[in-house]
Amino acid sequence: MRMGVNNTGDELYAIEEVKKLRTTDPSSAKSWIITAKSLFPNNFNIQFEAYKLEKEANNYEEAAKCFSYIILTFQNQNVELWEEVNELTSALRAPENEITPTQEFYVKMFQHVSYDVQHKILMLTVNNTENSLNQCKLLLLVLKRFPQALVTHSPRLLEMIADGMKQNPQKYQDLLVEEALPLFYHKSLDLPAGLVCRIFTTSLEYYIRQIIDEIKCDTNEIWKKIFQVLLLCGQIQRWEVFLPFNKNWGQDVYWDKLIEIVSSSAAGSTQVLFYATTLFIYSLHCYIKNCDTRPDEIQLNHVLVEGFTNWPLERNDIQSNEPPQISLTTAVSKDLSKAFVHAAQCWQLLNTEQFQRDFSKLLLTLPLSPWISRFLYDLAIYFGHKEEAKTLMTEMTIKSSLVHNLLKLSLNLLHGSLTFDGFKCILKILTDLPTTQGQLLEHLTLKVPRHMIFIPLAQKALVQYCTKAIVTCLSRKLYEPNCPDEILGDLLILLQVDYPRDTEMAEQIFSLIATRRSFVFRNFSMYVITIDFIEEFMYMWNNYNDTINFDFNVSHNTATGSIATRRTRGFDKGVREDFRSIIKQQISRANENLTTLIANFITQEQIRLIHIMFGAEAAQFQ
Repeated sequence: MRMGVNNTGDELYAIEEVKKLRTTDPSSAKSWIITAKSLFPNNFNIQFEAYKLEKEANNYEEAAKCFSYIILTFQNQNVELWEEVNELTSALRAPENEITPTQEFYVKMFQHVSYDVQHKILMLTVNNTENSLNQCKLLLLVLKRFPQALVTHSPRLLEMIADGMKQNPQKYQDLLVEEALPLFYHKSLDLPAGLVCRIFTTSLEYYIRQIIDEIKCDTNEIWKKIFQVLLLCGQIQRWEVFLPFNKNWGQDVYWDKLIEIVSSSAAGSTQVLFYATTLFIYSLHCYIKNCDTRPDEIQLNHVLVEGFTNWPLERNDIQSNEPPQISLTTAVSKDLSKAFVHAAQCWQLLNTEQFQRDFSKLLLTLPLSPWISRFLYDLAIYFGHKEEAKTLMTEMTIKSSLVHNLLKLSLNLLHGSLTFDGFKCILKILTDLPTTQGQLLEHLTLKVPRHMIFIPLAQKALVQYCTKAIVTCLSRKLYEPNCPDEILGDLLILLQVDYPRDTEMAEQIFSLIATRRSFVFRNFSMYVITIDFIEEFMYMWNNYNDTINFDFNVSHNTATGSIATRRTRGFDKGVREDFRSIIKQQISRANENLTTLIANFITQEQIRLIHIMFGAEAAQFQ
């Protein structure tokens, strides 16, 4: 073996000999390389050849020693070394179930490299990588393998991710939320306030898109993660601790905690901005998810609409800034009511002078436009801001024609009594009823200045609501002198839907009939099937036999008008048998679907109803 010290030719000769013997005589090749390493310890090519020899022998322990020596000794690394480093880091980032045999060698070799060398290898790779996304991924790898380096490297990583979002928002958002932030939970970090704000808004945007875009996702799990980010930001900023997410807690718990923090915070504090914004979006999501129409789901969806009231004052006399009472109509409406009210409270807090500017900028970064648009409309009618609600209605995008007409009807009722335009909405609603039957509502009318209801999108509730709007309009004519029989009859037909809740009005109508001793009821045989009403007519017939005149017609709307097919008058010959026959027929129909019957009545009698309620001119535009 001829080699002289510091002889470049000898170095090259040794390398050539090793290469020649590598495949034919590995033992001799190893002897050559051991000698060469001792004679030329500062020669990169010899040291790298020794590493390759161990690698080919799959000897990861000895290869780790060689690789460590190279990393620690040579400052100006060879291109061939950087290729090897890249292969190593790629292997470390590869999913365990997809790793190749070559990558498995790198992983095992890396495990036998000392901590200092591991850290240096990865940091050298980070610093020599030009692609910023790869830099972030490598730095993440450093932090995952060396948690103790979090304090040192996390600000750099987060700044790089924040800067990268300007070029590729989606990829860097994924990197931040799915990989980076979980490393920092329950760790003590010191970050600039501006960076913390960017982390918060980016995470919110990422998770809100998940909630909006994904058809099937566990929203409770997403909200748990959002609250984790919120708590992390609070921990970094050393704020008063907020509450973790708990799906079993209502918004009341969070609102009470928020108010407690507001009372002890400086005006316009960022912690209140973050906490209130999170609670606002959480409450808004809880509200909207049950209001949006999803026809393929069994669960009933709800719409916030104007309710009816027995309050003695006119609607225009009520203070517009006085919030209405929200009636509970179904099991879910209680949660809906709370979610809406808390969203409204947070909205008011965040739109005060001290938060409005920052909150508005924050909203611009979040994909909340569809939710906000609907919420602001509901908020406007909640506070009775009629013109604002009218403007917002034109700006909203509502996919469901049923919901659109229902909201228009509600806005019409907010202005006072039902108008011709409101009645047209009713007709459209009745032709677009959902298949779900549902239940009648218990609290459609309250004796309060104003109230609203969460109406479920079901046949019975919608027909009941539309009918109540017409009854409220028609009932005003009860107090006019000589209210026509036609109106009394129409009211009795319509009152069947909500009977016995509207007992008082029904009794008033029957009292008027009894006083007049004469009553023309053209649609009795077509539309009256409520037993109590039928029995009331029987009572009057039997008690005022010779002094009461009934004209009961079965009316069929045709091009020429109404056709009278039967009359029953107290003094006509044989009327008793006719009357009994009519009554018997109506009793036999007592189990008919009343909702369908009343919807048909409103639809079939629409021209006549328009004429009665709005005059002949409105009927011409039907």
